[in-house]
This record gives sequence, C-alpha cells and structure tokens, in this order.
Amino acid sequence: MRSLRTRLFVYVAGGAALLILLAGVGLTWTMAAWLQKEFDRGLEAKARALVALTEEEDGRIEFDFEREHMPEFGDPAGPEYFELWLADGALIARSPSFDLKEETRRGTLIRTLDPAITPEFHDLRLPDGRWGRQIRIDFIPRVDTEDAQGETTEAPASAAAPSSGRAATLIVARERLRLDADLRRLTVGVVVFAIAFMVALAGLTQAALRVGLRSLDRLTRQVRALDVTALGTRVEVEAPPREIAVVVEQVNALLDRLEAGFKRERRLSSDIAHELKTPVAELRNLCEVGARWPEDRVAIREFFQDARSIALQMERIVVHLLMLARYDEGREQIHTTRVRVADVVEAAWKPLARAAAAKRLEYRQQISPTLCFDTDLDKFQLMVANILANAVAYSPPGTTVLCASDQTDGRSSVSFTNRAENLEPQDLAVMFDRLWRKDEARTGGHNVGLGLSLVRALADLLAIEIVTRLEPDQTFRITLCGPDDGQNRNCASTSTPQAPVPPGKAVPGKK
Repeated sequence: MRSLRTRLFVYVAGGAALLILLAGVGLTWTMAAWLQKEFDRGLEAKARALVALTEEEDGRIEFDFEREHMPEFGDPAGPEYFELWLADGALIARSPSFDLKEETRRGTLIRTLDPAITPEFHDLRLPDGRWGRQIRIDFIPRVDTEDAQGETTEAPASAAAPSSGRAATLIVARERLRLDADLRRLTVGVVVFAIAFMVALAGLTQAALRVGLRSLDRLTRQVRALDVTALGTRVEVEAPPREIAVVVEQVNALLDRLEAGFKRERRLSSDIAHELKTPVAELRNLCEVGARWPEDRVAIREFFQDARSIALQMERIVVHLLMLARYDEGREQIHTTRVRVADVVEAAWKPLARAAAAKRLEYRQQISPTLCFDTDLDKFQLMVANILANAVAYSPPGTTVLCASDQTDGRSSVSFTNRAENLEPQDLAVMFDRLWRKDEARTGGHNVGLGLSLVRALADLLAIEIVTRLEPDQTFRITLCGPDDGQNRNCASTSTPQAPVPPGKAVPGKK
C-alpha cells in the first residue's frame, strides 16, 4: 500500500514536473520561432538589397551586382547563393558561388512557376549539400526614364505580383547551420535546466514533506505503540496542525471511551459475580440442610420457598441484563402510540401500593389528565415502574412520593420526587451505572442496581431526556422530558404522531 508521503511526493513532484515540461516546451517553441524570424529578417534584408540592384533600361534587365561589395556570395568557406529569373523562365544572373565547384554548377535553387505576392521562405538542401533556407521575391524591376529636360528618373521596383512579362523573381539562399546549432543549444539548455530544476524540486519536496509530516510521523509511532493492555496511554503531538489536531483529539476521545468501556465491563463482570455469589451460596446451603433432614416436611417446604425467592432474584438479574444487552445492540423495535402519562403512572403504582403502605409512604399525583407522550407504551411503562420501585425501596418511612407534570418552553415533562437521606450530590454522576447501589456492601433487599440502568437505556431508545436533581433538604427528583418538537400534546389532539427525535444529553443519575 502506497504511503501518504509517497502519494504527496508523486502528486506534487509529478504536477510540478508536468508544469516544468509544458513551460520548457513553450519556451523552446517561442525562442525557436524568434530565432527563425530573426534569421528570415536578415535573409529578406539581403534579398531586398539585391532587388535594389535590379533595373530595366531600354527594355533590358540590368543587374548591377559587384562581388567585392557582397563577398559572401563567392566565399569558398561558406558561400551564399542567389538566382535572378525572368517570369518567362530566362535566367538573368546567379551568384558566383555556383561556379566554385563542379557539383554546384549543375545545382539550382527551388523555384516554382506560380507568382508569389509576398516573400516565400523554404528550407532546402543547398547545391553544396549543406542545409539552408531560401527566400523568393517576385518583383518588377525599376525603370529608368528621361523627363522633358533630358534628366533620367527611376521608377521604384515593386514587389507586388507581376502583371507583365518583364516581372522578375529573385531567390536568395544561405546555410542555416548556425541557426540549427543555436536551436540545439537552446533545446539542450532548456532540457538541462528542466532536469536540474526537477531534481532540486524533488529534493525540496522531500524535505518539505519530512518537515510537514513530522506531526503525522509522531502520531503514527504513538498509535502503533498503543496496546489493549495500556489503554491509559494518550496520544500527544506537540503543536499539531489543524488536520492532525482533529485526529489526535478523536483518537484520545476514542481511547477514553475504550478505557471507560473496559473498566465498566470489568466492573460489571465483578459486580455480576458478586451479585450471584450470595444467592448461589444460599441455594447450596439450603440443599445441604434439606438433604440432612429430609423427613422434616415443614422445613423442606420452607426451603423450597426460600429457593424460589432466590431463583426469582437471580432471574431478575439475568432478565435485566439481557434487556440491557438488547437495547445496547439496537435490536429492540419501537412501536410508537399515543400514551396518557397519568394512566401509565397509576398502573405502575398499583403493584407497589402494598409495599408503600407497609412503610407508611404517602402517594400524591399531580399529573395533568390530558398530558400524552407519543412513545412506546410497554417501554415507557417499564421506565415508570422502575422509577417508582426505586422511590418506594429507598424512601424513608412516613415520607411522600410525588408525581407531577410540567410544561416549560413547549416541552412537557413528568417528575418523580421522594426523600433520599443517604444520597449525596456526587452520586448523581454514577447512579445510572449498572449494578451500582449506594450500599457498597450490597446487603439487604432484592434491588441489584439495574433498575435505573434500564431507565437510562430506555430513555435513550425513546428519545426522552432524563434530568436528576438533589435538593439541600435531601429531596431527590428525577424528571422525564419529552421531545420539544410538539410530540407531547393534549390527548384530545387528532394529529398524527411523529417519529421521536434523538434525545438531548441527559444528566446521569441513579439512586
């Protein structure tokens, strides 16, 4: 798998190399065109000079060429060539360079019969075998005439397309070896510069990536060193860039959750073992005693009743744990319906009325009869039943359990209030933990600390927010807040219930 550093290097260096290549090609083409143009300008200037030497006098074409003034047309080391033709195909003059060698005498320049309005340039092989370039100019030679006083005047030669038989064609050619050498030097220079620039760019890119990805390298080393046995370790990168800082933050947050989850699972396993240890020991003792006195039928009956009570307690633990597991895995389906809150609270209190009367608890309900939640009836009943069971189990004798409804900022809520003498403010942060009880020794009663854990799991499932509060007078209140999108309406409403929205962040708590 290609690393991020390699990918960045390939993308940056490859993109820069492509730009350098395009720039080099463009520069080479531009400079080559400029050199070619300058070469053609010099060639045309020389051709114009030869045209100026051509005139028509008394019906004859005169070409006033002096070799000493233009020695390049007879230089044996590197001669240039010209030919002067009439439009009818008659050769008027040619440069002395054609007579330097036997093979050049038979040579000629490129000439077409079609007239040319503008100068034409062609690359060609010169008569001596060198590569060269020629220019062709069609023109009308100037004409010498006499005016009335007998003075001679000259009509300038025209380079326009000839319109008479006296039109002439001049072809001038010269070698282009130096031009080709300049073009080669230009190409080689651009190529060498481009290669050197790309090599330097590759080195700078590597250095920049090494510096720029230093934080990522540290993060990689620290993440690679993480192990399940050291979840307390956190990733630390000094002054990370914004992109890396997000990763560091999320990795540390994930490690926090993993560490908390592992601790919770270890604590849960220990708590389950602790909770089951006592009833299992009791069952073993009952079996041993019953086996020792099998003829005592009354004692045997009492043993079976005690065994049934212990089995029911163990069954409650298992059932609650299975329910929590289903809720955690998201395998529980929600069947939303219109639920009258007051009816649910009344139905949940009835099974607890006898236990409440035994403790002389007063039950008061101040819930609006029109308050409804759009929620799952069975799960909401289970939430209310666990909250009321907790209130009855932990309220001091002779106190009051109050159920009331409220409406704040468009949100309907129902609260459950009771006295909790042993509860402390710091307990609100852990009371929803599974198998947590205020009594660390876990002695007395059948409560195992799973009731409010179910309440919290069901609240998250049903989009109900939980708020807990402990007053200075040791009055504990747990409030169930319905969604604030208009789902909790008067029960007389006929509008269609909407799907529940995700719950707000609940303040954890349990007693």
